Amino acid sequence: MLNRYRIENYKSFRENDFELRKLNLFSGANSAGKSSAIQALLNAADNFRKETTEHSIVTRHTPVVTFNETRNFITNAKSYRIGLYDDENEINLLFTPADDAFKGINVVQDGKPKGNLYSLLHNNLFYLPAMRTGRLDNSTINPNAEQNPLGLNGEFVIDFYQNNRTQLLPESLWAGKEIKTLEGQVNLWLKKLTGYRLIVELDGTQYRVKFETIGSKQLFPYHVGTGISFITEVIIVCLALPENGMVIIENPEIHLHPSAQADLIDFFAMVAKSGRQVIIESHSDHLFNGIRRLLHKGNITLADVNVFHFTREEDGLTKGESVTLTQEGGIRNYIPGMFEQFDKDLDDILS
Repeated sequence: MLNRYRIENYKSFRENDFELRKLNLFSGANSAGKSSAIQALLNAADNFRKETTEHSIVTRHTPVVTFNETRNFITNAKSYRIGLYDDENEINLLFTPADDAFKGINVVQDGKPKGNLYSLLHNNLFYLPAMRTGRLDNSTINPNAEQNPLGLNGEFVIDFYQNNRTQLLPESLWAGKEIKTLEGQVNLWLKKLTGYRLIVELDGTQYRVKFETIGSKQLFPYHVGTGISFITEVIIVCLALPENGMVIIENPEIHLHPSAQADLIDFFAMVAKSGRQVIIESHSDHLFNGIRRLLHKGNITLADVNVFHFTREEDGLTKGESVTLTQEGGIRNYIPGMFEQFDKDLDDILS
């Protein structure tokens, strides 16, 4: 598990430490730095090597960027640094311009990793961005599955599912004992959370995707609502994640009813407790309060959870601050702007 990472002079961050646990939530207003914090971690993962090395930047999980796009222009930074830390490693990656135009990027890694850190970041890291397609009816075969099995925008999740559907899952991820494969458990979880069952058939290079109702009627994705497609992708990726792997999902609550969002945070907690690391970027107070509910009911412990709230200061710099929760679900350090709109609206109504 990645215990911590540190950002210095990346985009709007001057410097920020992120202590990671099994279940992590990044929250905050639009353009407050949540996605930038995730992009920094992904850039570090994409450029992490088995040996101390210097090389040109590689991008697998994010679009190709220039140095001028990724440096902190507020501080006029001439380099930026991302540190990665676990029980055995403290390794920094230094990113510098490769040319006078600040377009290319060189990367220098200051140490050789020990243990499983390289495997985690290269083989066992799955990412679903906020800009994922959500159109399962347009799924095709992934021509570059070895490099990025899910695609840049999650467009190949169905291909990944088909290639791994016979994989046996550990009991800690089961929604029931009927069928222990990825295919079986995806459908058990889908039935539990949405009432549907996923059906996938390959037709040439195109996948024919349908959702089957309890009454055995088969519907195309555009007939059941976008939220069902999005939650299907989330379930597939989380269940297929190897033990000791990491999944990063932006806005998993897209198009979901509040009750489904509450069920979803219970699902994420189950995945986290099974030995997998989960990082969620979200605007949803239902996910945030769901974590508090899980703590209050004793379904997850403080040692397994961290919540970061992001704010942008007057000078334009970003700060990601850890929210201190209690085992009863309380908040010790309330940060202004943190999921308070419901209370504001209620005050206006009652006044």
